[in-house]
Amino acid sequence: MNSAVTPKLPDLRRLLACLRAIRSDRANVAVEFALALPVILAMLLASAELGRFVLLNQKIDRVATTMSDLVARVETISENDLDDIFLAASHVAAPFDLSDRGRVVISSVVNPDGNGATIAWQRAGGGTFLTSSDVGTEGGIADLADDFTVREGETVIVSEVFFDFEPFLSETIVSPRVVYRRAHHRPRLGTLDTIASSN
Repeated sequence: MNSAVTPKLPDLRRLLACLRAIRSDRANVAVEFALALPVILAMLLASAELGRFVLLNQKIDRVATTMSDLVARVETISENDLDDIFLAASHVAAPFDLSDRGRVVISSVVNPDGNGATIAWQRAGGGTFLTSSDVGTEGGIADLADDFTVREGETVIVSEVFFDFEPFLSETIVSPRVVYRRAHHRPRLGTLDTIASSN
């Protein structure tokens, strides 16, 4: 028998020991991976939930800005115009369902005699979420930020957007809440202190 072809007994023992070590390492890696997998998945899901919440805030902010800007661009506004603007809100909010979980409130805030800001008119739409304006009610005193004033003779269009946020994974990551954003624009062409009759 050729000794060059037949491995020696110590060589076989070393080979078997190496194979056992590799098998043991693979088992250790499998156990470590099984222990780490839930943590990795939890981190990925938490990142997805937080990312969704951040995106929602950006979208709601964009809806508020767009709504007040669209109203402030026109010389006069009618109920039909406002209905069209409310329809546009759901497109700006996509992929979030504003029509089911949100609401847009648009108010015309005026100060005709310099005695303080009041709400000349107010309309709500764009969604079915039941809420009331933080600015106030039509005909009442406008509740504005302390550093924001409406001067005598001025009009400001204020849009408010509400969205009833529900996390899709866990309330421990982001708790359920109503996301609220407000934006305002001064009319460019007219006073917009009244709503024109629809044609």
